[in-house]
Amino acid sequence: MVRPADMLVVDIALVNLRIDGRRLVRRERAQPAFVLAGLPAQHVVEEVPPNLNAVTAPMQAVTAGATRLAFSVPDSIESLDLSLDALLDWARLVPMTVPVGPQSPDTPGSTVFQGIPRSVIEFPTRLLITYDAPVDWVGGPRLQQLDGRTVLWHARLIGEQDGDVQLRAFATVTGGAALPGGAPVTGATLEDLVTLTSRIELPGGPGGPLEVHSAPLHAEQFLVTPLGTSAHLHGAWEPLSQPAIDRYTLAGRRAPSLVAYDHITGLGRDQYVRVVNHGRLCTGHEALDVTETRRVFVARPDDGIVAYLQQEEYIVVKQPEVQYGASTGFPHQGREMPFRTLRITDRVTPLIRPPATKPDAFWVVLRDSLEDFEFTVIGTDSEGRQAGFTMPLVFVADGTPNEQGRLTELYDKNKEPRLGDRLQRPLNGQVVAMAQPPDKAPGSTSHAVGTLTFGLGPQGGTPVVGQPCVHEAAVRVPAVEQFTPNGGDLKVVFNATYLQQTMEGHPAGAYLDLQKPLSLAFGAEQAGGLSSPNSAVKTITSRAGVVPDVFTTDAGGAVVGAKDIDAIRSAFGGAQLLGIDLGKYLKGLVKDNFDALRQLGDDQIAAILKDANGQLPTPVLRIRDLADGQGKELRYVWKPPLDAPKTPDNKPDPNALIDVSKASLILDARTVRSKDAVDKATVDGKLSHFAMNFFGMARVEFDELKFSTGPGKKPDVTASGVELKFSNELEFLNSLRAALPADVFGTGAFLDIRPSGIRVGYQLALPAIPLGVFMLSNLALSAEVAIPFDNKPVSFRFSVSEQKHPFTVTVSLFGGGGYFSMLVDTSGVKEVEGALEFGGSAALDLGVASGGVSVMAGIHFLFADGDVTLAGYLRCNGFLTVLGIVTVSVEFYLELSYEKHDGQSVVRGRGTLTVSVRIAFFSKSVKLELERSFSGAPGDPTFAQCISKEHDWREYCAAFAA
Repeated sequence: MVRPADMLVVDIALVNLRIDGRRLVRRERAQPAFVLAGLPAQHVVEEVPPNLNAVTAPMQAVTAGATRLAFSVPDSIESLDLSLDALLDWARLVPMTVPVGPQSPDTPGSTVFQGIPRSVIEFPTRLLITYDAPVDWVGGPRLQQLDGRTVLWHARLIGEQDGDVQLRAFATVTGGAALPGGAPVTGATLEDLVTLTSRIELPGGPGGPLEVHSAPLHAEQFLVTPLGTSAHLHGAWEPLSQPAIDRYTLAGRRAPSLVAYDHITGLGRDQYVRVVNHGRLCTGHEALDVTETRRVFVARPDDGIVAYLQQEEYIVVKQPEVQYGASTGFPHQGREMPFRTLRITDRVTPLIRPPATKPDAFWVVLRDSLEDFEFTVIGTDSEGRQAGFTMPLVFVADGTPNEQGRLTELYDKNKEPRLGDRLQRPLNGQVVAMAQPPDKAPGSTSHAVGTLTFGLGPQGGTPVVGQPCVHEAAVRVPAVEQFTPNGGDLKVVFNATYLQQTMEGHPAGAYLDLQKPLSLAFGAEQAGGLSSPNSAVKTITSRAGVVPDVFTTDAGGAVVGAKDIDAIRSAFGGAQLLGIDLGKYLKGLVKDNFDALRQLGDDQIAAILKDANGQLPTPVLRIRDLADGQGKELRYVWKPPLDAPKTPDNKPDPNALIDVSKASLILDARTVRSKDAVDKATVDGKLSHFAMNFFGMARVEFDELKFSTGPGKKPDVTASGVELKFSNELEFLNSLRAALPADVFGTGAFLDIRPSGIRVGYQLALPAIPLGVFMLSNLALSAEVAIPFDNKPVSFRFSVSEQKHPFTVTVSLFGGGGYFSMLVDTSGVKEVEGALEFGGSAALDLGVASGGVSVMAGIHFLFADGDVTLAGYLRCNGFLTVLGIVTVSVEFYLELSYEKHDGQSVVRGRGTLTVSVRIAFFSKSVKLELERSFSGAPGDPTFAQCISKEHDWREYCAAFAA
């Protein structure tokens, strides 16, 4: 039927009705009769241009399919008039609805279900809806006139007692033309409308079939016209619980995310569409993704006023604050998250860029700038302290397909170039408790934080929404800053034992690890002058401050012992004890050694230092507030177990420089910093019951060596029970000292203690020894041990006389002399020097003439800094004087030396002849010199230089072949 006056276009079909004259009666009285009305498309979906200023072509549009309304003729109506008005008087008829439950039409494309025609309306495009409660149709069977105008034909759908209409979506239309870009209602929203309004049941699960919470669409207005529907639909649903979402997953269906839907149309064209999808931000905060589409009027130069659709999308934070902890699903009971709560202060974001598909997980990016929107977040740590920062977040809609895989993509640095900047958030020095501190030590786990790097779930694992974790951080460690020039923020991660076992699972209460062990380089003056206890600290603890990483753990993270001795020694690379590698003298640790780290109050530390058997297995480096609140105290204290170095067969090394078999080392340095930034430092060091051995020749024994300093006073060094003994080749010095009278020793034994070091030794000056024509004089023996406090090695020097005061030996007219000295330190022989000279001389005086002659020969040896010099010489001279007027003197000097410098050998020969003549007041000298040098190869000849290719090589190969 077509009625141009009011633009009516309708197709009428009759079921079980026939014409009886001028009326319609049932064909079979026992069967129901139906009137079917077919209407044109009731909705048009239009393209939404992203930028109105860039529109240059008409908008694409797709129309809905035809609508078919089915009405049953009540039994009370015996017949119907065969007229258009009677067939359009739907108020007398009963509207038919599609049955509840999974239904398919009896014939694809038809509206017949279970043999009965049903009312099916395609609105909006691609969505098939029907009535969910008894309804009535009222409206225009006849032409309507108003002020001389003909009203457009329409029919209004009303509910019971003229109330809201309840509609139910039961299917979507597949196939057909693709919806234009930016369509207000997409395929995912259409599917959710079917799921949420159709009252379906999910297949059986652990608790049997689950009825999906369903709520119909409410229509405040629903008019059908030849030009399309004018409607105002609204739907609201509660978000699904996680168990319900899991049931959808178990049933192989996508869980719906739609929670609100508003749709206003006029004559089939959208005026306002609001789609709200529920989800969560990656931090676990409930949020809504709101998409609003409005029709706006734009004045265009060529087309006049044009009405376009415009779309806006934003995020609404529904749950401002989320709590984290042991019961919130974290793998490590929330220890990987230092904040107990996160509160987002932004309630609504600015307009954002819509994701490519929905539902989806996506970074919230601003529409205009394409920059991340940084939510303002306030975190509360375990001590109730708040820290504010901003961070980009991911919105994850409920029912996102392959949610874990999608999140993995979003948190893949290879696929997200900006991921590093998104995850690393600046806190600009705000103080945060990185772990729950012990009850008696509030503030012991707090740090000024430069940056926190967040992630979802455990590092390297699958991202999980609602499990924000700190994967790494950059924090200030005040105790380390005082002992190293590398101040500022240090990169840290959570300690593995802390994550898996809590701080109680670690003997020192560890909670953070430095990503890279930090080498602490101490001057001897910072640790008692006895030692430079350099070490590589790594583990930050609540009880012992910052300590080296010497702990071993099992698969569960529990500390089960100490690392092997080589690993322990490497942790103290460069540490010095009296200028000697301290690592060689550290004793291996066992788990029992770590018990001392569990309680380290001032009283406990004092007891350990006082106890002869007490030990602090690792250096304790920590900072704490003073009890009166007047400042802070920085303390470094260490009492390591010592042991002698071992030979390859695990026996004490007899050549060890220091004997620490009974020794005890204590280092205790404190710095008190008051509120006025004035530092007061005290340093105490003590090494007891130790001895030093020098290549089996000398041994220095100490009962105690102490070093202390304090504010406003000079360093105080004391040594007690010092004794120097000689053995083996130098044992004669002990016998000589005992045999000679005390008054012949000269200065004798000496002990010189200074802040820069200790010198201890003997100086024995022997008296002249005459035996007939033999005379030994100027003989002196000395031995000295130097123990510096400036990281220089300990040295031992022994000498027989000195170069400036050599000993002399005369036998009749023959004589000679010499000296010898040797200097060794912990690295080996540093210098050896010696010289011997021998010869004879004679003189003759005849009155008229006199003269003399001497012949001397000598040898000199010097080894210093790896260079060697060996020289032998012959010196002859003579003179003759006649009457005191004429004097002639002749001197002949011949030297042959061998020198080796940097692997290069040189032999030098030098000869000098000097003749001098003096006559009265006139004198003249002539000097003749000759020198030759011969350089050797820098090393031994190579194999190639020793074997010739022509003869030797063949003979060499033949020897092996035979």
